[in-house]
Amino acid sequence: MRDDILSVIFAAIDEVNDQSAGGLKIQKDLDTPLLARGSGLDSLVFVNLIVAIEGHLETTLGLSVVLVDEDSMSLQEAPFRTVGSLATYVEAVVAKQSTTTQTAD
Repeated sequence: MRDDILSVIFAAIDEVNDQSAGGLKIQKDLDTPLLARGSGLDSLVFVNLIVAIEGHLETTLGLSVVLVDEDSMSLQEAPFRTVGSLATYVEAVVAKQSTTTQTAD
């Protein structure tokens, strides 16, 4: 599942980079800072990235998830520091949703 999540995130990064005419490009590397200090990523680009990831999760994996909510913003370990921490967080959200969906069935 990790490879699928990374593919979705990298596709979303490509989409956001294509929309960012002349702006800062997000590197497709696990260590790329997102909301860390000095990352240079502004809030609009971050929001576009999250929306793109949610969209790609739905179209490619058939998963409807919300990645930014009160719970995600209050986590001890911030999930949006880097591309790698975002991937780990998305993987956890997907796993949690899959467990919840299976339990409901």
